[in-house]
Amino acid sequence: MIKVALTQLKPVHDKNISLKNIEYYSGIASKNNSDLIVFPEYYMFYSNNKNDIVNGSETLDGDYINNVKKIAADNNINIITGINEKNGNNYYDTSIYINKNGELSNYYRKTHLYDAFDYKESDIYNYGNGPFNIFKINDINLGMLICYDVRFPEVFRSYSLNNADAVVIISGWFSGPVKEEQWLSLISVRALENTIFIGTSNLIGDGFTGITSFVDPIGIIINRCSESENIIYSTIDGERIKNVRKIMPLLNQRRPELYR
Repeated sequence: MIKVALTQLKPVHDKNISLKNIEYYSGIASKNNSDLIVFPEYYMFYSNNKNDIVNGSETLDGDYINNVKKIAADNNINIITGINEKNGNNYYDTSIYINKNGELSNYYRKTHLYDAFDYKESDIYNYGNGPFNIFKINDINLGMLICYDVRFPEVFRSYSLNNADAVVIISGWFSGPVKEEQWLSLISVRALENTIFIGTSNLIGDGFTGITSFVDPIGIIINRCSESENIIYSTIDGERIKNVRKIMPLLNQRRPELYR
């Protein structure tokens, strides 16, 4: 079992402000006995300008991540947050997991870029290829995804078949007609069809919808933010997953030999 703090925050354009906010909210979450705190997509800094990404992105051993490592260790809390990553001549929209000892333990590069709704994220970032690693906090297995990935059920099924108990999604979900309804439907169905917990951390304001949410394995959204910045707390309980899978053993009832 782990206690998770999910933040809903406005986008920032300055890495120093980002670090101050991460330190502030990590301190609050730690005092509330959270095991993990999650920050949104792009939270290192947000820009839709390629030059800004090229000039501001950092490697996985850069100063920004080193500062987040210190914050995690100082507050004895695990942190997931979004960064703009530079790797050679490639630039990735990346989620990082830093454990409470201040170590970079996992990262995930956004696999499905948001080339939809008259937007072309692939003009800004390179496509990532995961990796789809599962990591453990206490007795809970977790995977990471980013925003637009929620529209692709295969990645969630892959995680669930590899024993993930929960998937953490960091997001900057753009507003638009029926976009809020789509988000709520997608996160609910992804949890339900895989009988896993889903926790999200979303940007709010400046064209982003918010809707940071926590979803039960039976598909019910049991906690969510409203229209402003906030931090919400929820518990990921392995026993709850076992109980749901007893009454709804979907993963064991699959017939993949018939699927094309």
